[in-house]
Amino acid sequence: MSIKEKRAVILAALSGCMWGSIGLFVHKLGMYGIGSMPMAAGRYLVAVVLVGIVLGAGKRELLKIRLRDLPWFFVTGILCLLFFNVCYGFAIEKSSMPVAAVLLYTSPVIVTLASAVIFREKITLRRMAAVCMAVAGCAFVSGIMHGSLAYPLPAYLWGLAAAVGYASYSIVAGVLLKRYHAVTVLFYSFLTAAAGGCVLIDVKGLAETAAADPAAGLWLVTAAVVCNICPYFCYNLALEDMEASRVAVIASIEPAVASLLGVLVMKEQMDVFGAAGVGMIFAAIVVLNRKKQDKEGC
Repeated sequence: MSIKEKRAVILAALSGCMWGSIGLFVHKLGMYGIGSMPMAAGRYLVAVVLVGIVLGAGKRELLKIRLRDLPWFFVTGILCLLFFNVCYGFAIEKSSMPVAAVLLYTSPVIVTLASAVIFREKITLRRMAAVCMAVAGCAFVSGIMHGSLAYPLPAYLWGLAAAVGYASYSIVAGVLLKRYHAVTVLFYSFLTAAAGGCVLIDVKGLAETAAADPAAGLWLVTAAVVCNICPYFCYNLALEDMEASRVAVIASIEPAVASLLGVLVMKEQMDVFGAAGVGMIFAAIVVLNRKKQDKEGC
């Protein structure tokens, strides 16, 4: 494995670890009356302001894009990031967090198949085995093994739509990263997602909540940095040096990290299924990135 590939593995894993902390911020901001949808849109608003300030202060050249590429940034921001968040929220409302999580983490399968068609990535037995292990691990971690699926069809459709949005970012961002710096892709994706998010939430109400209690505002800013800016920046950098399908599988460490944080920080319980799921996800990452190169038919 080359140095670039090793760096990509670390960056993809870091992005998954940071996304795994979202639940902690949802819990904390919920105490201030900020729901998951306002929190998601608020994170994009704060993130685009912070990244914009950094770029405006010293990297203005990274703000330059070709107008003909603007529609692609609308795709990454609105049809990928915002679409994913909205669909995921509806999936949770119509089913449950475990079911929504399992449906969402079918995304590595979507990325792998789409990458084979778009980027001509080779689908090997080892890669498919890693994808299946990651998805199965997410199912175990989610807790879905405790019961049967008994929800209306729209619940599953919203969950699968969230997976498509989540997976599409890897594909579309991978194309844009061949033309622009990772921060440029990040900024304009956040900008379009924030613009779309403002239509869905009460921006004035969110601002008043944050202003009334500075602690709420601080938590929202921290959530934007930890759950948006840093993980997506790491993810974009990983996409520069590694195939989208491999990055997606490695980032699926997110539910395992979320479960571990739940046990360590929020004192939640983890049963044998959850522990097995965490092990399967880590095993998938090891299998996917072992030193032995893919052989034809393997």
